[in-house]
Amino acid sequence: MVMSSHRSRTLLIPFALALVSACSGLSDPVLSKIAGKETYRISSESMAPTLVPGELVTATRVDGTYAPRAGDVVVLLPPASWGLSGGSIIKRVIGVPGSTVGCCDAAHRMIVDGRPLDEPYVADERASFLEFAPVAVPEGHVWVQGDHRDVSLDSRSHRDKAGGGMVPVTGVIGVVDVSTAR
Repeated sequence: MVMSSHRSRTLLIPFALALVSACSGLSDPVLSKIAGKETYRISSESMAPTLVPGELVTATRVDGTYAPRAGDVVVLLPPASWGLSGGSIIKRVIGVPGSTVGCCDAAHRMIVDGRPLDEPYVADERASFLEFAPVAVPEGHVWVQGDHRDVSLDSRSHRDKAGGGMVPVTGVIGVVDVSTAR
């Protein structure tokens, strides 16, 4: 049996409307996953004032393809040596492979590659109360810190553990778009 083209179009219109209606009912997280993004709820103060508890942020999944950039806010799986349970955490990349990170200069700023780091996003007057001699970030790793340094458990807090506080680049699972915070 052959249908006329007019009748075919008439049958397709309700189907198309039903499909659009069904898709518009999808939640943001479902649409985000389809687009290669994940949504995360901020659960601690470690990234304040940039990200505060209760906010939702969107991160682009990197699936093992992350090219480290200083200043990126990333979602990562902390190394087992950190002893943290509960999955992923969000921190800022301070040191990339090949850089040297230390704390602090006379003005209490982080030092990266011998130069003071300008960090307008830091919550505290001091870049860190945990002072330490410069450490070299090895290939395949990053050095991360929270923006609220007084409460953040980050690379500084795990310098004495296996890996020296470094996070393998393969542990980075997403890059956060801080403009999506809501």
